[in-house]
Amino acid sequence: MPFRFRSPTVDDAEMLLAWRTEPAITRFMFTDIDNPDASRQRAWIQAMEKRQDFRHFVIETQGCPIGYLSYSDINWVHRRCSSGSYIVDADARRTVAGFLHSFIMDYCFYALGMNKMVNYFMEGNDNVIKIQRILKCREVGVLKEHVFKYGRYHDVFVFEILKSEWEAQAHPFARERTLAAFDAVEG
Repeated sequence: MPFRFRSPTVDDAEMLLAWRTEPAITRFMFTDIDNPDASRQRAWIQAMEKRQDFRHFVIETQGCPIGYLSYSDINWVHRRCSSGSYIVDADARRTVAGFLHSFIMDYCFYALGMNKMVNYFMEGNDNVIKIQRILKCREVGVLKEHVFKYGRYHDVFVFEILKSEWEAQAHPFARERTLAAFDAVEG
């Protein structure tokens, strides 16, 4: 399945805001958007363009936007970061999730030049936690009662993977093809 990853523009603000406030998407996010406002979303997109510790993309397939990908907490000295992504359409979520992770990892390690990815997932996000285990990401531990949402505390699972561990796995995609899917590949 061919993907394209492009930087969001202010023209994407309303679409991204609608996605981000979709109950199926926001339920596993650590934060919620209480007062959805397109002008604030446009300002957020512009602010993210200036940050050195953040990169984000709209995920497209066959010319159609289907999701969002971000890299946060990018530490250029220690060469580590976190990622987060979601696919909006439930049918697409079932079919592309496994393929998407190869792109996420390759961009992290070969475009951004990171040595390690550390990710955090709220309890109940069972499919994503299962994918982390399939990808042989190391389960570092559980942060007990780490996020307060929906009137209660939620545990957060922490996973990590090193570039060397990723390279030791066989991947269905050629790295060059994967990186070519990103419009703004880091040098």
